[in-house]
Amino acid sequence: MTAFRPFILKLSPLAASLLVIGCVHNQPHDDHPHGVTPSQVSRTFVDSLVLPSYTALAEESQDLKETLQTLAKEPTDAHLATARQQWVETRPLWEATESWAFGPAETEGLDGDLDDWPVSVLELEQAFATDPFTADTFSRLGTTSIGFHGIEFVLYGDSRKPPTAADLTPQQTSYLALAGAALHDTADKLLSRWTGADGFGAKLMSDPEGTVLEMIEGAIGTLEEVHLEKLGAVLEDGPEALESRFSGTTNADIVANIHGAQSVFEDTGLKQLLAEKDVDLAQQLSATLAMGVVAAEAMPSRLSQRLDDPGVVKSMETAVEATESAFSLMTQALTTLDSF
Repeated sequence: MTAFRPFILKLSPLAASLLVIGCVHNQPHDDHPHGVTPSQVSRTFVDSLVLPSYTALAEESQDLKETLQTLAKEPTDAHLATARQQWVETRPLWEATESWAFGPAETEGLDGDLDDWPVSVLELEQAFATDPFTADTFSRLGTTSIGFHGIEFVLYGDSRKPPTAADLTPQQTSYLALAGAALHDTADKLLSRWTGADGFGAKLMSDPEGTVLEMIEGAIGTLEEVHLEKLGAVLEDGPEALESRFSGTTNADIVANIHGAQSVFEDTGLKQLLAEKDVDLAQQLSATLAMGVVAAEAMPSRLSQRLDDPGVVKSMETAVEATESAFSLMTQALTTLDSF
């Protein structure tokens, strides 16, 4: 089990040289003779960011599947604690990928299968009244009752006092085993759709300029969702709008979201590509993304229980402001690079 980590492939100097040479010889000519090219950016994005991130997600979701199956077979408090910890460790690996949740994640509904929210508590409670809870029962559930948040709801419950293993019903433990398997299958499918000569990653690299714009649009979407929905809506409407509110890990979601957008910009060559056209904008965006990460990291956990604390509200407002600024600058970057 591993905690959240950046998804940067460490290359030896020789491998890095070969990667650049491969980009130069195998991709169309770019008018960037002395700097990074869209071909290099797109290749680095796919090979060093997207594929490693989805590989990590597939691996950790396998561990989550296994801990949930163990809990279903032997519902002890120790196994419940292990399952919760594995959920917490797997969750940010998905949230960090939100900035590249286009392509198969969108067109094949894999994003929804993994991460639709808010949870349909009523549908789950009705399903848990079914005896026995079977694979057929699970198959009839909507996306707001499966994936990360359906599992989270059962593991943590909808109250300040999480359930013990003895509180879990046979229907709930059956659900956890099935939901864990389904989540892992979806993560595996997502990785496979991006991989290989016929995968979505190869398709992206065949259109480097288009990929660069898609990367920026993906980061824009993440930053907009954070400041408008994941935090902004909560400040206006209350804790019911919080994602991952049952586990109290909304703050970790936001950190991973902004880290993902930051990785798109900082770790693919996109920053250097933008600097060739507007160095000041590139520097401002870099600094603002870093500020967004710092602001997100300053937010405490258990936000749903602390919205009456002015200090907590202020930390959320600071994160909103930083993320909104990054959103605006990233939008300017899209306009700047919209013609190569």
